[in-house]
Amino acid sequence: MAGIGSKIKWLFGKNADLYPANMPAGMWFWAARRITGLIVAVYIFAHLYVLSTFWSGQNAWGGMMSIMTSDAFVLLDLLLLGAVIVHAVTGAAVLLFDTGVGVRKHKMVYWVLAVIGVLLFIGSIYGAYRIITG
Repeated sequence: MAGIGSKIKWLFGKNADLYPANMPAGMWFWAARRITGLIVAVYIFAHLYVLSTFWSGQNAWGGMMSIMTSDAFVLLDLLLLGAVIVHAVTGAAVLLFDTGVGVRKHKMVYWVLAVIGVLLFIGSIYGAYRIITG
């Protein structure tokens, strides 16, 4: 009977499909889309919870808003923004490939979309900084 170490090596060893160097660009985009989709779904439920405190009265709402405007939550909002941008960029890749655009040059499409996503994130952080600092 094989030990757990051999099973982990089979899953994540250098010749395994899940070894990062063996994963093509499309697999990274697929994984990023699934992970960011889960993050956004969890955020929606958390957002609904926060909004439900509005019905609990002004004191509960004020307490929740004081927590939500802390530096930690501002950082989490920026990370959420990054997740939404990654989800949007990977969704654009899905739309392009489903319509037949860029299928033969998929690696170039992935890199162009990745650069667009990074530029959007940097621009969004700059915009958010300008709004927050006034």
